[in-house]
Amino acid sequence: MRKAKILTTGMYVPDYVVTNDLLAQAMDTSDEWITQRTGIKERRMIPDTYKMLQQLARAPDKEAYLQALYDTGMDGKIDADMSTADLALAATQGALQQANMTPQDLDLIIQTTVVPDYVFPGPACVLADKLGTTSTPTFSLNQGCAGFIYALSLADQYIKTGTYHTILVVGAEILSSIFLYNNRGRDMSVLFADGAGAAIVVPAADDEPSGILSHHLHTDGTLLRKLYAELFGTSTFPPLAKKKIDDDRIRPRMEGRAVFAQAVRRFREVIRECLEANKISIDEVDHFLFHQANVRILDAVADSLNIPASKVPVNIHKYGNTSAASVPILLHESLQEGRIKRGDLCLLAAFGTGFNWGASLLRW
Repeated sequence: MRKAKILTTGMYVPDYVVTNDLLAQAMDTSDEWITQRTGIKERRMIPDTYKMLQQLARAPDKEAYLQALYDTGMDGKIDADMSTADLALAATQGALQQANMTPQDLDLIIQTTVVPDYVFPGPACVLADKLGTTSTPTFSLNQGCAGFIYALSLADQYIKTGTYHTILVVGAEILSSIFLYNNRGRDMSVLFADGAGAAIVVPAADDEPSGILSHHLHTDGTLLRKLYAELFGTSTFPPLAKKKIDDDRIRPRMEGRAVFAQAVRRFREVIRECLEANKISIDEVDHFLFHQANVRILDAVADSLNIPASKVPVNIHKYGNTSAASVPILLHESLQEGRIKRGDLCLLAAFGTGFNWGASLLRW
């Protein structure tokens, strides 16, 4: 059976930097509060969200401004300047360029996204349109922050079975567009941001030591209401009933303490599972590439497993929580910075809505 490997990676984040201080001008929060509880100092957001936050910060009546925004759109328009597919395309182009490939070289496209451009078709189809591919099959996943791990495991299986040879895996998110930037929504709106990360997965040579070694995936659906969003879902009829909007049921919800406790627990469990399955110790792993949800989660997991801080790269202070884009962005940056060397053992792990969580082990 063939072994798969990640050939190249790419990432994209919008140019617009949103600091904690800007958020503090829009709602009752502070740089100190956000930094202490999350480790986030700034994040990247699409132009529309950045412009909205600047206008909100200057608005004398912030609630009236937000109401007008939802009633009439941004300056009278509702079409976004940048979509999730635009971010996915930019990250993909970076990965393709590194591989000296074109979109026509792809045998399969897998994209994982929480908030897509459309309800249907899926985001991978929209990316295929932007790439100009006309017969390449696509998969669209929505596994939250664990999406890239799930998508990578799917690509791995298709490579192993010989079904496909060159697979694009993309995690892309524009989360800044779905939150309320006021006191009701601040517990989530200060956390999440926008970005995309991509990887091209191909077969490893028979005598090549590098490659993907294993995946370990889990879901506990009984806890889904600890972190969820109804938005346009069919939990109501019609899905976008005015009463649903008036009752504030389209706003994403999170029970922070429950998410924190579950994340730490599940990270520990799946890391141990991955190590035991591959008969290796923590000391043998060179890099632990964790989903960047909250620096306190990362610290708690590392401390409980005695993982040295030097093995746990962190970029949440720059980008916030980019959900399914988080792990591939961290992987790409770690490669670009020269942190990951040929032959290094890397353990990727993520936890998110669903609750979905998982880990992947690979040798670079």
